[in-house]
Amino acid sequence: MGAQYTVEIFDTLPSTNEYVRQLAEAGAPSGTAVLARHQTEGKGRLGRKFYSPTGTGLYMSLLLRTDLLPEDALLLTPMAAVAAAEGIEAVTGKHTEIKWVNDLIYRGKKVCGILAQSKLSADGKKLAYAVIGIGINLTVPQGGFPAELREIAGALYDTDESPDAQLFEMLAEAVLSRMMAESGNLTARTYLPSYRERLCVLGKPIIVVEDDKLYDAAAIALDDDMRLLVEYADGSRAWRSTGEIRIRLS
Repeated sequence: MGAQYTVEIFDTLPSTNEYVRQLAEAGAPSGTAVLARHQTEGKGRLGRKFYSPTGTGLYMSLLLRTDLLPEDALLLTPMAAVAAAEGIEAVTGKHTEIKWVNDLIYRGKKVCGILAQSKLSADGKKLAYAVIGIGINLTVPQGGFPAELREIAGALYDTDESPDAQLFEMLAEAVLSRMMAESGNLTARTYLPSYRERLCVLGKPIIVVEDDKLYDAAAIALDDDMRLLVEYADGSRAWRSTGEIRIRLS
């Protein structure tokens, strides 16, 4: 799958991110990647689980050893979002959009989630390593998505047949190669124009979720540090670099 990284494929893992984290702690080199067709304990953002049924998706994690400053770790997720979106389009021809910060949307539903986790060096001045996990829904689970996900989760293909091995591996290669190409100089932000072009929230009404409270707002702009400018219903504005937003359903 390419000289810049190595890949190990599993039918089932508890979590590809956790497995790669263990490899990182054992001294694995940058570019170590793990793919799985099923996760029993898939990890999502904000401590959530990531639904990872067998035979319907591509679940993978990549280890990067970088000299990034801690404040630049936020660049990992949007870089991976662009890599996933461009990889999907190159292999399948399907155009996905990005919902700030890290979800890919296809036909109005989430088809890909991303989780970047990192560890600081002993002196705390830079990252020791980062693990980037990407989960892509290729096909619909047999019987459909669980009731709690049915309104928000989708798949690239409207079929419950398992994706063939060629699609699985071609898509992994397309995404991983793009992440490796960008990882050497993340702070150059060469992915930013593509991120902005795919961002689906600008100019749209959104719901800002903060401390379990919901606030009506609108997304106004995105700066070079991936902060989102939101305008609340009372006319006040704030730049947001963390937290969760949800697009209001019309």
